[in-house]
Amino acid sequence: MSWPCWVDRRRLMSLLDEGTISISGGTGVVGDFEADFAAMTGSRYALAMNSGTATLHSAYFAVGVAPGDEVIVPSYTWHATATPVIHCGATPVFADIHPASMTIDPDDIERRITDRTKALCVVHVWGNVCDMDRICEIAKRHDLALIEDASHAHGAMWKGKPVGSLGHIGCFSLQGSKSVSGGEAGVAVTDDPELLDKMILLGHFGRPRVGVVDAVNEIGDMSLGAKYRVHPWAIAMAHVGLKRLPELNEKRTANCEFLNDQLRDCPGLEIMDALPGATRGGYLEYKFRLTAQVLELVSRERVVEAMVAEGAPVTADRYSDLNFTYGLLHAAPLFTSVDRSEFGGVFYDSARTDQPAQPSLPVAEALNQRLISLPGFIDVERDSLAQITVAMRKVLERVEELAE
Repeated sequence: MSWPCWVDRRRLMSLLDEGTISISGGTGVVGDFEADFAAMTGSRYALAMNSGTATLHSAYFAVGVAPGDEVIVPSYTWHATATPVIHCGATPVFADIHPASMTIDPDDIERRITDRTKALCVVHVWGNVCDMDRICEIAKRHDLALIEDASHAHGAMWKGKPVGSLGHIGCFSLQGSKSVSGGEAGVAVTDDPELLDKMILLGHFGRPRVGVVDAVNEIGDMSLGAKYRVHPWAIAMAHVGLKRLPELNEKRTANCEFLNDQLRDCPGLEIMDALPGATRGGYLEYKFRLTAQVLELVSRERVVEAMVAEGAPVTADRYSDLNFTYGLLHAAPLFTSVDRSEFGGVFYDSARTDQPAQPSLPVAEALNQRLISLPGFIDVERDSLAQITVAMRKVLERVEELAE
């Protein structure tokens, strides 16, 4: 279930009547949105783009990721966290996840750092915030660029500070299912004018720069040829969602807490609480874990089927299988067996001759096949949520009957 699509039709019609179908200079509705988004994240700058993927590519480019470099990313995430790394000719290095939050494990980050490591990208997956105290300390100690993929986490916080503002660049998707949505769009935030100028250089012809990078200034008004400019109509739509974000997150959080409280002592099910210090936001979906004991008796698919039959709109976790059949990114052929040098472009690291070995990530491998999901409910009666939890309990309390 996607978040509802809120559209200010009068604003869209005024753009159409004005003939405003493209804005190159970061003015008008685009500039207004960027100012408000920067304020929401407590950042100095925001740069709207045509996708969250574009923001990640721009971030890796801006911090200087290049052939010979490695970027540490979690294996449990959508592939667009990792694929822009190979656009830079660099190598994604996959790390394991924290068993409670499903976010990247700081201890495993430490184990993956080498003399090639240039940057670290953390993902606040499903609105769950990473342990940013540990991660920021690691990045600072090892002099790594820190990028936050906050595509699922609009409005989430770590110890009162908005996600996206804790690293060097924060990246947000504004795709159709996200809490702040323009259908297809994205936005990056940063406090660093040099990083902003480099992101503009990559994908925003006609956009004024801050002008703090000599090499960028020498290029003049040209760009490097990527076209990451956002459509103003998409941003007009996203701006409506941004203004409603506090209200939406309040409702989503209340529903999440209600479901967790109702299911906390349910046999065969594990609740996912936020890490201490984290305030979830954005969400996307609610996640629960089936216990290993349940899956020794019956498959996850059979549990989901039974819950749906009882009226609970449960699905199997889509990151378990939807990353093009291979579940976790560290096992996907694109990053393990495919020779990317056979493609055109620079989608491989020409500076290294070895093929990185597929890592062993025991936590992610053990947990991802146990995850089930509920939609991120907003306006829903408590009685309806209670009925869902009753249905889920009924199935898990009688799981041995399913096995028969």
